[in-house]
Amino acid sequence: MSLVYDVRNLCTIRELLETSADLYAENDAFIVKEKNGDHRHVTYASLLKNVKALAVYLNSRGLSGQKIAVMGKNSYEWALTYLAVTSGVGVIVPVDKELKSPEVNNILTMSDAAAVMYSPDVAATIDGCGADCERISTENIPSFIEQGNELIENGDRSWENHKIDPFALGSLIYTSGTTGVAKGVMLSQYNICSDIIGTRKEVFITPEDRTLSVLPLHHTYECTLGLLAMLYSGACICFASSLLRVVSEFKEYKPTVFLAVPQLVKAMHNGIIKKISEVKGGMLFLNVGKTLTTLSGRFAPQVAPHIFKSVHEAFGGKLKTILVGAAALEPAIFRDFEKFGFKMYNGYGLTETSPLCILHHDDMRKADTVGLPMSGVSVKLINCNEEGVGEIAVKGPIVMLGYYNDEKRTREAFDDDGYFLTGDLGMIDKESGQYKIVGRIKNMIVTDNGKKIFPEEIEYLLEPCKSVKECVAYGDVQEDGSTVVAVKIYPDFDELETHGIYKELPDSDTLMQEYFLKIIKETVNRRLPNYKAVRKVSIRYTEFEKTTTHKIKR
Repeated sequence: MSLVYDVRNLCTIRELLETSADLYAENDAFIVKEKNGDHRHVTYASLLKNVKALAVYLNSRGLSGQKIAVMGKNSYEWALTYLAVTSGVGVIVPVDKELKSPEVNNILTMSDAAAVMYSPDVAATIDGCGADCERISTENIPSFIEQGNELIENGDRSWENHKIDPFALGSLIYTSGTTGVAKGVMLSQYNICSDIIGTRKEVFITPEDRTLSVLPLHHTYECTLGLLAMLYSGACICFASSLLRVVSEFKEYKPTVFLAVPQLVKAMHNGIIKKISEVKGGMLFLNVGKTLTTLSGRFAPQVAPHIFKSVHEAFGGKLKTILVGAAALEPAIFRDFEKFGFKMYNGYGLTETSPLCILHHDDMRKADTVGLPMSGVSVKLINCNEEGVGEIAVKGPIVMLGYYNDEKRTREAFDDDGYFLTGDLGMIDKESGQYKIVGRIKNMIVTDNGKKIFPEEIEYLLEPCKSVKECVAYGDVQEDGSTVVAVKIYPDFDELETHGIYKELPDSDTLMQEYFLKIIKETVNRRLPNYKAVRKVSIRYTEFEKTTTHKIKR
């Protein structure tokens, strides 16, 4: 039986804010770095007051009941905007700050946004956008709060009078910014609150915890869990200024909880191994340390931070919990972090499921799985093959209302029993009964004899190879019409040089292809049936294009 933590029930983000302000009034909700480098501490009581004032101000501009977009870097102002709109104004539309003006225009137009609130770093993008909506800079939020407080003092009761239907549209999130294919995922506040509660039943977060927000807040994973779930728990939120400064900001803010995607965790792991390997006898120490941690059994969480003190100091010395979402994390990396003394959680979900629907339970965390369905969530596998691999389908209070103004796509997204069809393939681990993610249906390679191959399986096996920085497996159609499994690799060129392979040589492509084919034959193909074997390798000299959550775009 899985351990379940006590939670408080709620249906709206306003309830979340008000109850947290009551329970944790003088606790820090945010630590904000000012332009001069000073830190400003925002308590839960102050946060609620600021949110209320900003909501009242926005209502005074005629925005009550409207859709309001928010775009910009992770910041206190972004969080205030989101919280003010959802708790006392209307519907929030988070927008990816990496999008270009035409894509932003597309989203603002399709969403029927009445206004967009934006930070100075995306001002040029907003200026180049032709959408017919009001433009409001978050730079002016301190002034807006002052005006809102004045309105409240003069008797404005728009906050109190604003009615929130927890089951109606509360957040509208576009999964793509490209014209013609963007899908507006409609989430209710009940969807989002159900996900917060479901996550907190399995993951222990306390008012003493602190998180460093790195992943983009427009993404549901960071917004629901890195922002809202932390506020629900009375924890403190700090914002990383950039990915380049994450290492120094770990030491500056000393977080205890960290949300990450596999690419980021892998980079963190590579950094640890590189530093240790540079010290004489470092790798021997690493292996002995991991063995000692393993032998410590149930005392490992207490022992490991002492054995790997330098690793913990690199992350500020307080980090305890790492939640990994968006894609599968290599099991060996998961296990290493556990041996270093960190509590690791894998989770699975999509924007359409608010986001998490499957999550490691606190006392059931297996490295090569993503866990079990969250409380109140039903999961099934449909159209399973002989290996037990089928499409993951989800039903429960976390599942979206549908796609905005798109009844056809909404109908196609659900089966006859009301289960949301994720498009992801999974299977149940026989040993633990937990779910494994196999790949995406749309990425599947189909051979001439009808055999189905999941490219993620091949990529997964290649990940441990030090010479491979990034890779994508795909089906390559030959001149005779047959399909073979191929891999495109972005190498670690520094690592290749240690093997005497230099990218500057005229025949470097051929040498690298031969090198990787040999590696693949020895480490990948021997672990796969013949029909899945990689037959072709090509080389990239630049990184693959990625989404803002660091997933490779295929």
